[in-house]
Amino acid sequence: MKDHADDAHGVREERHVPDPRFQIGPMDRLYDLVFGTVENRYGAETRERLAAWLRSARPTLAHMAVMMTEMALSGTPMGERRLILVGFTPEGEPVIDLLQ
Repeated sequence: MKDHADDAHGVREERHVPDPRFQIGPMDRLYDLVFGTVENRYGAETRERLAAWLRSARPTLAHMAVMMTEMALSGTPMGERRLILVGFTPEGEPVIDLLQ
């Protein structure tokens, strides 16, 4: 779920990371992509658990988790290896492993 804030022009905008110091425009699109993919593959309940965990994590950790989850979901290679999404903890933290 996103937080809401008014920008400099008084326009209401939504963002996943409430702290404006860590607000990076393209990251919102990546969060949306990851949430949509997680919902399609694992269901709305898992997406909500992931969103809750990301809100509870430090913003830099949340951004890193979203980037790694996207790489695992899309099969993006890391050199000769690939990240795989093993699943999620009961709290919603993604569990990622490195496939040889």
